Amino acid sequence: MRLGLVAGENVVSFSPLFFRRIYSLVYEKTTPTSSPEQLRAQIAERRWIGFNVTTPYKSTIYDLLDVRDPVVEAIRAVNTVAITPEGQWHGYNTDFEAAYYLLGELQHVYPEWEAVLLLGTGGAARAVAWAHWQLLPEIPIYFVSRTPERAPLPFAAPHNVLSYSQAIDQPWPARTLLVQATPIGMFPRIQALPDFPPDRIQPTWVVWELIYNPNPTLFAQRARQQGASIETGMLFFRKQAERSLAIWERMWVERYRPRIRSAS
Repeated sequence: MRLGLVAGENVVSFSPLFFRRIYSLVYEKTTPTSSPEQLRAQIAERRWIGFNVTTPYKSTIYDLLDVRDPVVEAIRAVNTVAITPEGQWHGYNTDFEAAYYLLGELQHVYPEWEAVLLLGTGGAARAVAWAHWQLLPEIPIYFVSRTPERAPLPFAAPHNVLSYSQAIDQPWPARTLLVQATPIGMFPRIQALPDFPPDRIQPTWVVWELIYNPNPTLFAQRARQQGASIETGMLFFRKQAERSLAIWERMWVERYRPRIRSAS
């Protein structure tokens, strides 16, 4: 199988190393050379049967899909695409599947939180929030955005959108789950911090950083210094990658292999 990653030019991803070293797969990275709409031709030339999508294209690729999984429809974000032999793009969100699994694990480790606070409103933030709503619909969800005045967030469950100043000023419950779902602090800009001051984090909070490079991030380290429990992004990365591979393998077995056998 030939696979790949669509990512921003400056994004440093562990995915190529992960799929090459662990599964011995051909896995390449590409960045759209012009408009995202011309990406189909780029990928057809590479003969990929599937690819991952990361910053900043998780929402952009949505409009290019021929078939969308219901989760992708609900949050309007895709991070995994499987390509049929006929060239159709089927979109999935394995960030959601990874988040659903890991949130279930966190429930067994920590006392139940009373609110979930998500820094960021992008595809990863919405995937985690959707998984959280599926598991714990009674707990309020708060997104924090630099531009809360923009059009309504594409998220089909009850939620609130705050500015960073509102989030800083708001009194939060002693038991809060904070999810850092922005790319701020990712390699190579490892000294950058989100606009939510770490000194607002309480010792009773759980802070989940979705970034895995570096591991831990500066924000996670600062949260730990505040006494909070921290969870890093490496397991989240691995779970979503494994789910992506399962989708591609199913496409290979069900759609490609029969064609190869019939041709021989």
